[in-house]
Amino acid sequence: MVAIGMNTLFLGALAVWGLWAATAEPARADCVAAPQLGLYQAPPAPNPAQVTASQGGASDSAAGDASRDRLGRVVAPVNINNQGPFRFIVDTGANRSVVSRDLAGHLGLVPSGSGEVHSVHGVTTAPLVPVQLLQYRNLSLESAPMPILESAVLAGEQGLLGVDGMAGRRLKMDFEHRCIEIIPSRGAPRLAGWEVIRGDLRFGSLMVIRGSINGLHVNLLLDTGSDTSLANEALRDALNARVRRNRARMDFAVAFNSGQPVVLENAIALPSIGLGGGVLEVRDVTAYIGNFHIFHLWNLIDEPALLLGMDVLSQTRGVAIDYQRHTVAFRIRGAPGAGSHLDDARSTFMSSVGVRN
Repeated sequence: MVAIGMNTLFLGALAVWGLWAATAEPARADCVAAPQLGLYQAPPAPNPAQVTASQGGASDSAAGDASRDRLGRVVAPVNINNQGPFRFIVDTGANRSVVSRDLAGHLGLVPSGSGEVHSVHGVTTAPLVPVQLLQYRNLSLESAPMPILESAVLAGEQGLLGVDGMAGRRLKMDFEHRCIEIIPSRGAPRLAGWEVIRGDLRFGSLMVIRGSINGLHVNLLLDTGSDTSLANEALRDALNARVRRNRARMDFAVAFNSGQPVVLENAIALPSIGLGGGVLEVRDVTAYIGNFHIFHLWNLIDEPALLLGMDVLSQTRGVAIDYQRHTVAFRIRGAPGAGSHLDDARSTFMSSVGVRN
């Protein structure tokens, strides 16, 4: 996750150099046939000569296949200034797209200023480079000056695709078919078979939904740029207080088997998290506790908060965030419309998501 205001960037908890084309494969049939992915564009991203010759071919929608990085995060093919495509991590916790230092040098991008970059652990100053054109396939996205980060910070990937270009749009990530779709929110088709939850868009870009853990109200942050889930100290303290009130001093095994949250020294084992007023349930989640800088930035020090990373989100079949309607839709695993707790998936996944009866 990365954060920036006009000159301040916030990043999620981040983790190969080489062009996307070097590892890209032909469009997969399962992606082309993915449910409600009718916008799929079979041709690969155009080369610079093609783009120059067809500037009128820009679209307000785009969809296509994606890949994963070594930490399990979604990676999209992105073009910069008619060059690429390059490997960018899709980061719903970043309010600005980011380019790696290696890629900036490769493209000859020259810094024109600097800005503060806020991450999980602190704040640093990064050079900003102007970008004339940022595209996902034929869709032009916000092209404000982009911070430069070291490639190691990006786990070897070439950049982050933040949500600064998602205003008025719906971003859908189909994990099952490994597809991404970005379309205008207005007129977007209903996602049949998906569970929709009302969210709250904070700071203009951060999607927050309400959750509950053992009756405790919790702010849940959706961050596809983080491979792990993180909890603030307010959540730890609130859960500890409930344990004390219940006089439930139990060891780990007893507490876990009884369905109670277990607060360890640096982590919390959460048997169950309710989402959206109990519409959905996430099971068996482990979150790391810390006085993380990013919670200070988001004014979430005193309120219990849990950042859900890809360790949890990827256990669904798909996630769609509507940045105009302020909603989050989940496509759960198991038979569509079955309304089950997905008990059969619990032995397979550490984190399972199901519809509550």
